[in-house]
Amino acid sequence: MKKIISLLLACSMLVGLAGLACAEGTSLRVAWWGGQERHNQTIEALDKYGAANGVTMEYEYTSWTSYFENLATQAVGHNLPDVLQMSTTDIINYSTNGQIVDLKPYVDAGIIDMSHIEEASLSGGVVNGQLAGFTTGTNTVTVIYNKAIFDQAGVAYPSNEWTWSEYLATVKAIYEKTGIPSDIPFLSEARWVVETWVRSYGYDLFSKDGQSLPWAEDEKVKAGIASAINDIAEGVKAGYFIDPEIQIAWSTTEENYIVQGKSAMAFLLSNYYGVYCSALGQELGMAMLPRLDDGVQTGMYLNPNMYWCVSGNASNPEAAAAVVNYLINSTEAAAVIKTDRGISVNSEVRDYLANSPDTDAYTANVLNYVSEVSKVVANVNPADPAKSAEAISVLKNDYTAVMYGEMTPEDCVTDFIEQSAAILPQ
Repeated sequence: MKKIISLLLACSMLVGLAGLACAEGTSLRVAWWGGQERHNQTIEALDKYGAANGVTMEYEYTSWTSYFENLATQAVGHNLPDVLQMSTTDIINYSTNGQIVDLKPYVDAGIIDMSHIEEASLSGGVVNGQLAGFTTGTNTVTVIYNKAIFDQAGVAYPSNEWTWSEYLATVKAIYEKTGIPSDIPFLSEARWVVETWVRSYGYDLFSKDGQSLPWAEDEKVKAGIASAINDIAEGVKAGYFIDPEIQIAWSTTEENYIVQGKSAMAFLLSNYYGVYCSALGQELGMAMLPRLDDGVQTGMYLNPNMYWCVSGNASNPEAAAAVVNYLINSTEAAAVIKTDRGISVNSEVRDYLANSPDTDAYTANVLNYVSEVSKVVANVNPADPAKSAEAISVLKNDYTAVMYGEMTPEDCVTDFIEQSAAILPQ
């Protein structure tokens, strides 16, 4: 028995030091969501890893709209992929249900290297005291804009200090001069824009204990959010925001109007910038989200983007953890994936991308943009509360209903607050 234990310990040490020395011949399934560019980049990086370590890599990738439906089916059959990408909300449920494992033992064993990663950056991936996942990177929100369309309209490019009324005036001016509309801000994920509005009044979206919405009793905030939602709904009716029936149907990057040159502006998470530029074939502008006119501060924030996790039914969890290590720590992987999943939490990787002569303009723009946001935002958001996914889903559905003319902006805000009060307390 002592010999067996010694052999197992030696194997773990070798995995930590040399990748998959004890897992050669292993077959691993890796799953993620995204557009075609992300698929291509991730496959290229992992193919290199598999070839170097004698591991057969199998890939399961879809668009965001079907990813978690597929995972739910696999979870029921105890057939989750070995390594999987998790969102900032879904990681909570999957960890609580034991469907993804605590990665701390693999850090302690040296399989996952923390040499160039700050402990503070792990907080978003900690669920009930367990390290459920390693964040793929830090990102933020941005307005991307087509410079050629702005030039055609004779409209000035936006600044990082612009206000909501200036944003609306810009959308209208471009539409009136060119007939080109802009995207409905975050139609598929309303949380990302509503959070900036809440923050512009000095509040966090969720309370520190995750039990409530700290701004729910502030009439000024509620009125400001409802007014902004109404502005967008009015723009939909007038035509200067895209028809929600068209926009809601987009499931891939390539379907988005801004990469077809048919939209002037879009609200995005910053890690998508390079993918959208590549799909369009030209450099897009980036600006911080506009501050509500009567807000007291910037609404910008930094957020853990997504996570790499190891499933609870992984056939070889040590080998799966070594793949996570490669994805978060390898400059080889970073050279291919770049900032698609956010700005790396590994300082060595960040320095490599910032200084490499091979870093393209799109990647450099994202690095510079997140750096600018970091100057006005103090901290990275913690993980969402345990029951936030259900509340965020309510907001998403209600916001969409407003754009379809099926709900008033005021009822959207009220319903989100009331349902959150019932959902969030544990």
